[in-house]
Amino acid sequence: MINTIQLNTKYIFGKDVVTQHLQEELSSRKIKTIMLVYGGGSIKKNGLYQEIINVCKKSKVKVIEHSGIEPNPRDVGIYQASITARKNKVQLIIAAGGGSVIDACKVIGILATNPQYKNAWDYVVNQSKVVKPSIPLFSIVTLAATGSESNAGSVITNAKTHYKRGTNVPSGRPIVAFEDPKYTLTLSWWQTACGIFDIFSHLCESYFDVNQTFEWTKQYILANMRVLVDCAKILKKNNQDYDARANLLWTSSWALNDLNAFHTNGGDWTTHKLEHAVSGLWDVPHGAGLALLTPNYLKYMCKHNKTFIKYCLEIGKDVFKVNTLEQFFKSLISFIKLLGLPQKFTDFDVIKSVSNKDIEWLVNHFCSIMKYPKNGFKFKLAKFVFESVR
Repeated sequence: MINTIQLNTKYIFGKDVVTQHLQEELSSRKIKTIMLVYGGGSIKKNGLYQEIINVCKKSKVKVIEHSGIEPNPRDVGIYQASITARKNKVQLIIAAGGGSVIDACKVIGILATNPQYKNAWDYVVNQSKVVKPSIPLFSIVTLAATGSESNAGSVITNAKTHYKRGTNVPSGRPIVAFEDPKYTLTLSWWQTACGIFDIFSHLCESYFDVNQTFEWTKQYILANMRVLVDCAKILKKNNQDYDARANLLWTSSWALNDLNAFHTNGGDWTTHKLEHAVSGLWDVPHGAGLALLTPNYLKYMCKHNKTFIKYCLEIGKDVFKVNTLEQFFKSLISFIKLLGLPQKFTDFDVIKSVSNKDIEWLVNHFCSIMKYPKNGFKFKLAKFVFESVR
């Protein structure tokens, strides 16, 4: 049972927080060299890049850039970035982007200070050799989705094998998170929708392991779910609604910051592990993959575990305002349809067909990563879920 929480991230939230507060945070730590890490360049389109550069020039801070972080970050590029950070004696990493960029930076920071790792994947599969803390990390969040700014976890993909798995080291948690909703206004509806369901999944999977005698955590999760669903409906009508964007961004951070797991056994993260196989193989957006798999995962669990029926009924009543299990599943699927997210593999443009070999690979990935025995309960569950959306 998780009853200890230490929230080490300082959140600076609101309009123009980068221009107003970044210099202060750099100066107070006497930072002289940073590494600015970002993805495909969207921060140059929305103005964030220039804001960061302007602050650094004003603060006389040297900037080392590393761009090109993938939506599902790969181990090879991460390791190269860590070498650059080490050679340039970087004092601070600034992750400017969504969860993938922040995830990558957590690993970059650890590898830069722990040269005993000769590649990133060795670290991902074995954190026991870590002896020094990460380079400190600031995050500037441009996408409401993963909540990576609020925890020490990250998910990395092996570029050769396509295997994807999570890792967690406390010193990797961002020490400051800058959250300005204006940077999310330029996102497409697809990006927004993927993020919304990612958040929903974090809340769901936390709820499925909540201690039913501890009301606070239950109500905390349900309240965040209600806000999330309301924001989704508003943004579907007006993708530029600032207030809805702001509430969505804040919900993202608080959906996966340890408070969601208080007085639980840590949550049921099976759907996430199933989805890692899908986005590892086909490189689809994580939130969309979760939307694809969640309904059939819950249907399977409800048939085999009465506790899941209870959880689904509680969420149905509180969030979707329905009273039966059938109505809950109808509401969940309607929510996914509202978001415009996939219900079968071939709804993704990159997936033209799914072979028996593909299904076998997905099941084997899930079971090998989680060390589940072949033909056991989880093996049968995975096969059912993947076959159901074929």
